[in-house]
Amino acid sequence: MNRQSELFDSVYHASFKTLSKFVYFKTAQLADAEDIVQNVYASYYRYVIVPNKTVDNPVAYLLELAKNELASYYKDKAITNENTVEAEVDILDNFPSETDLALETIEKFSVEAIYDQVKTLHPLDQKIIAGRFRYELTFAEIAKQVDLSENTIKTRYYRAIQTLKDKLDKK
Repeated sequence: MNRQSELFDSVYHASFKTLSKFVYFKTAQLADAEDIVQNVYASYYRYVIVPNKTVDNPVAYLLELAKNELASYYKDKAITNENTVEAEVDILDNFPSETDLALETIEKFSVEAIYDQVKTLHPLDQKIIAGRFRYELTFAEIAKQVDLSENTIKTRYYRAIQTLKDKLDKK
């Protein structure tokens, strides 16, 4: 492996999770977030790695590239940020623990079937599910990312899990 590849790999591994979380919570779909992250790393490789430039803080630089990509994304797609604030209802006591519901659902169905059903959920619920399972975020971290209260996030999460369970039980 040459020096450029080693440098790029080290930056990639050090920044991927941070960059992915940052982008994912600012896009409407997971596929869009993946495209933006790919474009950011391609730009970094093209403008920093290949010409052998030095960047003091690669993660900060990548986040700035991501901000520019996100600006282009919203401009091109003409997407408006949809933050539907729902009334907070504390119904969490009525739900089984998240682990019980999640494990029960996963044990019964393949990951692909679950993913197909997750795609049918409201985009905010998709983000919450992805935040919990893909990025291993706490409810507080997700709430901060989407600018909603932690109780709203918990309520939406448990409702989404129950909806998924109901849909998958019907199959």
